[in-house]
Amino acid sequence: MANLKRHIAPIDSDVWDFIDGEARRVLKTSLKGRKVVDFVGPKGANFAAVNTGRTISLGTVKQDGVRYSKRQVLPLIEIEIPFTLNMSEIDAFTRGAEDIDIDSLVDAAKKMAESEDTAIFFGVEQAELRGILEVSSQKPVPVTGNILPSVAIARKQLLAEGFEGPYNLILGPAFYSMLFDSNERGYPQKNRIESLIGGSIISAPILGKKGVLLPQDSADFEFISGQDISIGYSGQKEDILEFFMVESFTFKVNAPEASVILE
Repeated sequence: MANLKRHIAPIDSDVWDFIDGEARRVLKTSLKGRKVVDFVGPKGANFAAVNTGRTISLGTVKQDGVRYSKRQVLPLIEIEIPFTLNMSEIDAFTRGAEDIDIDSLVDAAKKMAESEDTAIFFGVEQAELRGILEVSSQKPVPVTGNILPSVAIARKQLLAEGFEGPYNLILGPAFYSMLFDSNERGYPQKNRIESLIGGSIISAPILGKKGVLLPQDSADFEFISGQDISIGYSGQKEDILEFFMVESFTFKVNAPEASVILE
């Protein structure tokens, strides 16, 4: 893609494959939100907005009896994160070295995953993008010492709204550690909860002291991707090569009642 300017970078395809591969490795383990929502796209770097099917009235203007309205859309937001690699490390890679310093690349990938997950779960206020926890219309379920009963209550609430299982349970670190507590028979709560929800339990550091139960394989939450996470080239300053990681997306909640927050 032209906006990535990869063709002007002073590195060959093997180096690009290495950079892309290392980024994918980090992103695969760090991205949590897109694993539990419906991923739509990617639709391309030139895709700018999602139609909501709704309008906003502009009232009656100038001519009598003529009413104007504006189509309501969800504009995509774009995230760009810079990182650098030392040319000496690139040269070492081409000679067969395996201990390449890619700390800046790894940090950028982790920041990208954190930014995306924040948007999905908490929204982005400046962009008027609303996240799952922000719009949930279900009554939150408190967790006090034992997480299993709270998950059972959350499951019951989703069933009452017509959302049948299986479900995914996404937990911040404070709750995820509770999964490995055993009952009097030595049976871990994790196994019992997995049987209860029929889906996956996912650790999401961005949730902190919260969790959320969602229907699995549902279009109730849509992550619409324009340009999926990509890496481009910015330029060179002496021996430092400058790159950037970029993506564009928006997030759409179609059913606020399809999530129950644990807190």
